[in-house]
This record gives sequence, C-alpha cells and structure tokens, in this order.
Amino acid sequence: MAGDIIERTAAALLVDKPRTAYEHVLQTLRRAILNGDLCGGTHLIQSEIAGALGVSKTPVREALRELAADGLVNLDAHRSGIVKELSLGELQEIYEIRCTLEPAVLRRAWPHLTNEIVDRAGELHSRINKDSSPAQWVQSNIDFHGCVFGLAPSPRMLDILNGLIAPWSMYVSASLRIDSYNQIRAAKGHEAILKALQDRDLEAGISANVSHLNIAYQTLASALSISHR
Repeated sequence: MAGDIIERTAAALLVDKPRTAYEHVLQTLRRAILNGDLCGGTHLIQSEIAGALGVSKTPVREALRELAADGLVNLDAHRSGIVKELSLGELQEIYEIRCTLEPAVLRRAWPHLTNEIVDRAGELHSRINKDSSPAQWVQSNIDFHGCVFGLAPSPRMLDILNGLIAPWSMYVSASLRIDSYNQIRAAKGHEAILKALQDRDLEAGISANVSHLNIAYQTLASALSISHR
C-alpha cells in the first residue's frame, strides 16, 4: 500500500522534519518517488496520504500540484495523483535540451568562476561519492552542477534547465537502483569536470560536460530498457 510506504519514508525524514505540513508532505512524497518506493503508475490518493502523515487533505492537494508541476506525477480527474511512468522519448528530449543549452550556460558562467566556487564543487563531488540513497545522490549531483551553472547571467536558459531537474531525477534514480555501478560512471564524468574547473580550462570543461551528458544518456537509456523488460 502507498500509505505504508509513505509512513516509512516520513519516519526516515523526521530528523530534518520541515516546518509546515505542506513541506512535510512534499518532501516525503518526493523522496519516496525518487527512491523508487513509489514506482511509476502508483496511485496517490489524497485521503490515504493525509491519514499516513497525520495531516489534512489541503497540504496533500498542494503538494500533489507541486509534484505535477515538476513533472513527477500526473493529476487525475479527482485531483489525486499517479506517479509518472518513465519513457525513452522524454529521456531523449531532456538530454537533447541539456546538450544544447549547457555548453552555452557554461560559457556564460565561466568568467564568474571563483576559488570559492571551485572549492565548493570539490566538496560536493566528495559528498556525491558518499551518498547512499538515490534521492540523496541525485540532490548532491544537482548541487554539483548547479553551483557552476548558477553563476551564468542567463535567467531564461537557467529556467529551462531547472525545469528539467525533477523529471531527469526520476530517470537517474531508476538507473542507480538497477545498477549501482552507474554511480561510478557518473563520478568519472564529475572528476573530469572538476579538473577543468580547477585548471580554469573552459574548453576542457565544455568537452567534459558534453561527454558526461552523452554517457549519462546512454546509461539511462540502457537502464530504462532493462526496467521495461
């Protein structure tokens, strides 16, 4: 039952329990989806979630709307949610957009690179390799790339890339659950990007990032085909 899964996920988050009921519901559902505990096609019934988390249906409804806006769930006619199914077509579109925009964003961010940002990227790279759950790994990965991309004075391009984070996260989480070695493959790409940052070598950074994206796409597409067998 989804309610049992949600209760267990909420219990695991109690140490960092958010301040509002809405945040509590949102973080619990997001973590359960990204960890694969709530798989694609799972129905998220408002009353069941509210009962499992001890809240009213209002914060549940708000959280489901937010998750739908992020592309993690689809809302049905009764405003309950269904966890989104993964598809190769969407994955391909996500990576086509990223391969087009990220080199341009990186070029715009590069002049604003500082020693502090490079050190931060190094810290995040180390943290990524220590994260255990798919949801934790995904968040550290987002932070690693974001600490550099966020320097770019390109709000429209950043808005597009940020809009891809949630749906992309579902594919990455799925690939990590299928084969943990995918985490090692990603780490090699991060190492090349970090070295380019440390060397202040823009062209090497762009090359490393594009290579990282291509390998990631191939890895995720392969994992997706395995999960659909």
